[in-house]
Amino acid sequence: MSAFERVIGQELAPYLRSVGFLRHGQTWNRRTDGVVQVISVQRSMNNTELDSRFTVNIGVTPGTRPTNARVAEHDCRARQRIGFLRPERQDHWYRYQPKDAASVQLAVAEARADIEAYALPYLSQTSGKFPWLLPQATPVMPAHAGVWKAFDGLRRRIIRLLPSKRASGR
Repeated sequence: MSAFERVIGQELAPYLRSVGFLRHGQTWNRRTDGVVQVISVQRSMNNTELDSRFTVNIGVTPGTRPTNARVAEHDCRARQRIGFLRPERQDHWYRYQPKDAASVQLAVAEARADIEAYALPYLSQTSGKFPWLLPQATPVMPAHAGVWKAFDGLRRRIIRLLPSKRASGR
């Protein structure tokens, strides 16, 4: 486990859990008022051993999937990057040096403070800012949950029927 993953697990994950989010890797989901709120940590593709960075993505979507279904930020109807919620209103990446635990700690602490100051207030206003989310979510939620459950069962059966790459020798 890298220092980054360790600090995320020690610093950010407990905080998000305390405000009602459930963790799925580097993504957290919270269901409230007929919507799913998503916070996701995205590392840069250009990270190196000397200089790395990450950002925080936020998403909201109707809560029509089954309660235990994971929702990724890129699957949300309303998406935002934390930098655009900050006063500068521009993309923001938290820099750290992967082998320097103090650097990682500082970057994650800054991200947590921004989540607390900007992301959570943004998410709490979602139903007012995005009224189109709630009307679609609440009246049809039971029907959609059944459809998602049936779809997931069908998807699992299809996957079992497909020839695996290991069995075919590819």
